[in-house]
Amino acid sequence: MITRRDVLYAGAALFLLPSAGIAAYTVPVKILEEPFQTIAAVQRDLFPGDGAVPSPRLLHSIEYLGGVLKDPYVEDDEKAFLKNGAKWLNEQARGDFSKPYYQLDDALRQRVLRTVSQQAWGENWLWTLFSYLFESLLCDPVYGANTEEAGWTWLGFVPGYPRPKVPII
Repeated sequence: MITRRDVLYAGAALFLLPSAGIAAYTVPVKILEEPFQTIAAVQRDLFPGDGAVPSPRLLHSIEYLGGVLKDPYVEDDEKAFLKNGAKWLNEQARGDFSKPYYQLDDALRQRVLRTVSQQAWGENWLWTLFSYLFESLLCDPVYGANTEEAGWTWLGFVPGYPRPKVPII
């Protein structure tokens, strides 16, 4: 069983590696549209905020991912993979439980996640989502996520200076 601490260590390692591209802005997304509805549900399941831990909603993780999907520096294959993964996850959920992933209760969503994590595409897709979720947790708020430095506060991180300037896109 993977613990939250294991996930944090993996996220810290991802943060130290060169990124495929950091979205320099967040994009307003229509949360009730796909793939955002499914991905937002997965983000909440992978990293549930409990008050002491910042939630993906507080971190603006789904809007950050919206920026990633619009970022010209992120490869088109990765953007397609993020979108297709949500579609494949819903196909698995419908096949198993006759509903899309985001309409399932907590226990059934966890079962679907366990099932897809055993498949190569699912494991890769979940780790890709984790990497962007951790970027939204760890990045400087100038990039549109980690608002109010919620992730930094939770981790006890004090940023160095100078801080990045507002990116021009």
